[in-house]
Amino acid sequence: MPFPGFSSPLFDRLQLWDDRVPERDGAWQMAVDEALLAGPGPDPVLRIYRWTEPTLSFGYFLPYEAALKLRHTGEAMVRRWTGGGFVHHAGAFTWTLVVPRSDAFCALRPAMSYAGLHTGLAVALEAAGLGPVTVVPPESPAPGGGLCAGMPAPGDVMKNGRKIAGAGQRRTRSGVLHQGVIFLPETELPASFPDLLAKALAREVQPFLAESLGGIPLARYLDPGWLMKH
Repeated sequence: MPFPGFSSPLFDRLQLWDDRVPERDGAWQMAVDEALLAGPGPDPVLRIYRWTEPTLSFGYFLPYEAALKLRHTGEAMVRRWTGGGFVHHAGAFTWTLVVPRSDAFCALRPAMSYAGLHTGLAVALEAAGLGPVTVVPPESPAPGGGLCAGMPAPGDVMKNGRKIAGAGQRRTRSGVLHQGVIFLPETELPASFPDLLAKALAREVQPFLAESLGGIPLARYLDPGWLMKH
């Protein structure tokens, strides 16, 4: 077991949205995730997506000036709706899970919900032949803000002493938004990995109907005031 405190899967049902084609920029990706959280259906939604260009995303509470110092030449920037640190997205596998408020999962405290989802992720990674991996215990001390790839936090996924997956979360009256990244090139994962992850998280998996998505708050993420807010 990657982490003995949880069993997998966490959910009875889940909807899978493989949204990797077409690729979209950071503003669009963040806006779609917020839209999913604003109008969740009865079941959790797992969304997989790709970025059109190398992008530095940074957590809701982090200063813009710090992000500027970490930005690579030619890299786009976007502020996330979730917390967490600074993440360079360039070929890494990116996933989002939205869980409606009505699900018992939302009653878990943040550290436990984070570790629980990453336990499912660890199960999927091992099923894909990328193990063995472990999950940092949720009671471990948290690091300060920094590059997500280099600073393991409670609940992160580790392999050979290196962090290979992390995430940020946001909780609202609608539910929980979990934005995760695997710090491996997507080409190192099997084509079936979205299905492996979905089945590690839920007993029953159904396709998500994108036409059911409500309004997408794109203007927020295109606004320089959002990007540079203090």
